[in-house]
Amino acid sequence: MNKILVPIDGSAASVMAEETAATIAKKTSASVTVLHVMPEMRMGYKLPTNIQDELLGSVQQHAESIINSARALFAEEKVKVETEIFSGDLANSILEFSKEYYDLLVIGAHGENEKDPYALGSVTKKVIMYAVCPTLIVKKLSSLSNLLVCVDGSKNSIKALKYALGLAEKLRAKVTLLNVQDQKLYKASPKTAKEIGDKILSKSLVEAGKTKIKIDKRLEFGVPSDKIVEVAEQSNYDLIILGSRGLGTIRRFLLGSVSDDVSHKAKCSVLIIPAKA
Repeated sequence: MNKILVPIDGSAASVMAEETAATIAKKTSASVTVLHVMPEMRMGYKLPTNIQDELLGSVQQHAESIINSARALFAEEKVKVETEIFSGDLANSILEFSKEYYDLLVIGAHGENEKDPYALGSVTKKVIMYAVCPTLIVKKLSSLSNLLVCVDGSKNSIKALKYALGLAEKLRAKVTLLNVQDQKLYKASPKTAKEIGDKILSKSLVEAGKTKIKIDKRLEFGVPSDKIVEVAEQSNYDLIILGSRGLGTIRRFLLGSVSDDVSHKAKCSVLIIPAKA
């Protein structure tokens, strides 16, 4: 991992994203770019020039304050940081900037004006829907030492597993590989569902290749997104890692993808690996 992008807005969730990025950067020797997007100044009527200049000056001063605070945080953690200030639509600017070969995007679960600590804000929702690089949604601070990696046998879940194992080696984290069998969806008997799940777990480990990490395997039964969130909460995992496109095309069309559901419902942080990453 070489480059991490962190969009910031000065909110408590944003600061948690900065601290999480600093933790990862220190252990992976990555550089960090913090990005602040100033809102566009759109008025339904023309203001006198002096008032426009005053408003713009206030917005720029606020942006510089946010950037300076972030710069100080990373300096204290001895992490190399670059800073960028853009003006425009927040989500679109983050998405456009993130196309520049970043290995990881770290973003707070919600923005400055959204209060629920676990719910996703509108900007974060759009970013994780369209981001082309792995995206870590930070919901609370943690040591990132206990990772839950979800696999379903798809190519993208193997890609997510490989990414997770590379990260876990750097973080020196424990890894549990989870597969959830939805018996109602596939109408499989308990015995058949167990055989399928065990095969997926074993095959995923083989396809992921050699690793120094000790990996535990866990098979559960139920609605995948609900069971993933339940397991993560009950066993105190710091981070859920999963691919954004699995096998459930019909189910995703009807109910939303597993990654979408998990990113909304989970109380711990979630790392989503897109198919196009």
